[in-house]
Amino acid sequence: MAANAVALLQPAQPLAAQVRAHVEESDDALMMLARGGDAAAFDALVRRHQAAVLRVAARYLGDSALAPDVAQATFVQLHGWLHRYEARGKFKAFVMRLAVRQCAMAARSRATVRRRDERAMVADASAAPDEVVLARERRRAVDGALATLSPKLRRVVVLRYGGDLSYEEVAAALGLPVGTVKSRLFAGLAKLRGALSEDA
Repeated sequence: MAANAVALLQPAQPLAAQVRAHVEESDDALMMLARGGDAAAFDALVRRHQAAVLRVAARYLGDSALAPDVAQATFVQLHGWLHRYEARGKFKAFVMRLAVRQCAMAARSRATVRRRDERAMVADASAAPDEVVLARERRRAVDGALATLSPKLRRVVVLRYGGDLSYEEVAAALGLPVGTVKSRLFAGLAKLRGALSEDA
């Protein structure tokens, strides 16, 4: 399975006929087919959700270079859930919950922090056009502001805007009431605005 996940996170190849046959299936149906041994169904799920998982990982970690590792770990863990998954129409929230957990583990890793710092030093050493430098600085400011949020606020903000989840999907992913998601999102955005205005 791990080899399949790695292959699917590479640049997109033309879809195999078996994967194309699953394009219209719901996420829950694909999970049930994959449980029955249909590898193309699982591949279709990965292809359908990998971009969103990559976005969430990149925003959560503040390092897009680490996002593919987190996405791969997420889909490997998802594959391990095939026989326990309960089809309730909340697959997107479920896979995002797995992604957030993988992000949290990666964020705690000392090796992750060390690699991020080494990449930043290399990037700063090379000259770049003004627009690229400004874009990089804006990105660093946002990533730095996200890093100042508590984990509970950062998870809500990243899932809502990085994962493009609805309030209800964020609530399902984190096991929270919708009202709590909205209040945490409000608080998180207020803190982000404050942190960004201090840097300006």
